[in-house]
Amino acid sequence: MRRGAVHWVALDKRRPAIILSPDVRNRLANDVIIVPCSTRARAMTWHVQIRRGEAGVPQACMAKCEQVATVPKSWIDDVELGQLSARRMREVELAVLSALGIVPPLATP
Repeated sequence: MRRGAVHWVALDKRRPAIILSPDVRNRLANDVIIVPCSTRARAMTWHVQIRRGEAGVPQACMAKCEQVATVPKSWIDDVELGQLSARRMREVELAVLSALGIVPPLATP
């Protein structure tokens, strides 16, 4: 399991989720940190839109970055649907920080 990958996860129902935890943690721990996705979520500050086909998702959905969860690896399908682009993963990271009330420092030129 790799950071930025999308897998099916057994939560309230089977849904795609983005692996958020770093690769070293994913190798060593018995669980992983995820951001669940939903097709019913509406546009909000903490939601990142994932287009149909992007990272292998079968239909358009929203990454619900305010619902970060730690789940056992046994809840996650072994087969990776796909990988988010670095740009989209950065959007997810910033939305997670925003949901936690953390303002990232501005990039310096």
